[in-house]
Amino acid sequence: METTTSQPLIFMITIYGGMLVGVAYDFYRGVRRALNKGRWLTAALDSLFILTLGAIVVYVMYLVNQVELRLYTFIGFAAGFALYMAGISPFLSFLAKKIQSAIAKRKSK
Repeated sequence: METTTSQPLIFMITIYGGMLVGVAYDFYRGVRRALNKGRWLTAALDSLFILTLGAIVVYVMYLVNQVELRLYTFIGFAAGFALYMAGISPFLSFLAKKIQSAIAKRKSK
């Protein structure tokens, strides 16, 4: 059991964990777009993503809180994911599209 003085640190770490979930989601989204090959592959990729997401959350919870379920840790994960999706993800998506178009132009030459 943690003291109240450690809770802000735990909250910040879960925010970083939520950002890590956002990175995993962006990676998954890119793979899924590239491999858009039908329902079975989509179902398999969805299952793999859910397992990966669960592993990330449990690992972060184990590191910071010995897997004690507290509301503020879930709020931290949600806040980190929201911050990543609102701030870093659009920039990375823009960058990925620019790289993809540059590669496509190079291939067409």
